[in-house]
Amino acid sequence: GDEVITLIRSTSACKLIVAEQDFFFNTSICCADTHQASSILHSAVAASEDNVFVQGALKEMKEVEVVLGEELAKHFSLQVDLRIYEDLMVKLEKGDEHRLGHLGRVSLKSPTMVMINFADNPSAIKWAKLAIQKSYLNVTPQHEGVVLYVPVPRMTRERREQLARDAKGQILNEYKQALNEIYTRFEKKSAQSTTKADEERHTRQLLLDLKHAMEEKGANLIETKRKELLTEMS
Repeated sequence: GDEVITLIRSTSACKLIVAEQDFFFNTSICCADTHQASSILHSAVAASEDNVFVQGALKEMKEVEVVLGEELAKHFSLQVDLRIYEDLMVKLEKGDEHRLGHLGRVSLKSPTMVMINFADNPSAIKWAKLAIQKSYLNVTPQHEGVVLYVPVPRMTRERREQLARDAKGQILNEYKQALNEIYTRFEKKSAQSTTKADEERHTRQLLLDLKHAMEEKGANLIETKRKELLTEMS
């Protein structure tokens, strides 16, 4: 479908609204970055009408942006969100990976303690405990029988600062990695399918510019959420 990009300017901030059918993204970012990112996205949208590679990459990168928003919502939640524990990836002895929620039953024992029951997969306890210890949660689970007890991190000033650092580091890096994988895949498809060197170079540049623009949007979204969290402490 056709895409509409509307840039709303104000003295202090700009909001870029990208709409594609029923697919909406609202991201508030500073004016200088918005002008550049919106210009690049506008070019990508225009190019995608005649370029299937840019069109495909744009669609997938927007989907990754939605996932980023969901991950940030979980990451910065001040409530106990069991999905944070359920979605942790656990690498088992043979190297296969599974979501923690598939290996054990995750429940809230108390407002300060999460309980994970491994009655159906007792052999996974050791590896689940290791995954939790290595995660950004920064907690030490206690092992009793077929159950792991995981203390809920207290939302202290130090904890909020840690969440802010993790968002700017780990979450942003994972987002950029996902964008880069999309860029690489569609750039490779273009190189294999395009016979004209000029067209291939043009597509590669469009894909690269698109990746950088989406990285900028993600970084600014994370920065906005990070500042909101730290502001609550003051």
